[in-house]
Amino acid sequence: MSFEDAIRQLNQWKKQGVLRDYVLFGAVAATAYMEPVFTEDLDVIILVDTDAEYLDTFRKVAQLAQGQEGMHYLIGGVPVQLFPTTSQPLYRDTLETAQKTSIGDVRVKVPSRGHLILLYLQAFRAKDHFRILQLLEHADEGKLNALLERFDDQAKTLAARLQNLRRAGLP
Repeated sequence: MSFEDAIRQLNQWKKQGVLRDYVLFGAVAATAYMEPVFTEDLDVIILVDTDAEYLDTFRKVAQLAQGQEGMHYLIGGVPVQLFPTTSQPLYRDTLETAQKTSIGDVRVKVPSRGHLILLYLQAFRAKDHFRILQLLEHADEGKLNALLERFDDQAKTLAARLQNLRRAGLP
């Protein structure tokens, strides 16, 4: 099992046209900004314009993957979950504004710190709290606030979660 092998395979599928484009997010992508944390899978946002295109891409990946475990495809021996850009505007913006970096010796797109923070605020599991706080240390507050304005819901759920983390005596 190798994250680098899985990313190499995703890059190859992009070159072959199986995937139009993608951005890695989650714990592995966060290593571009902070110390690595344990994870067993890769989270990937894939570029699609319609639900039909997403289903077609899913079928192609299913045929090419080494197998499937629940919602994850095995790619390079690593469980990989695919999220379509059609499911929410934040995903498309995350992909369109992603930055290239290296994970090991493989080039890959990763979200900005602000986008990662919003993605973690959406999931908001206990393990995400630590990652949010680590990313906040060097985040551009102006950009983060602009992202919250654009992508938070009407109830301001993400902003409230962030405020609650900060109230707990943390950054």
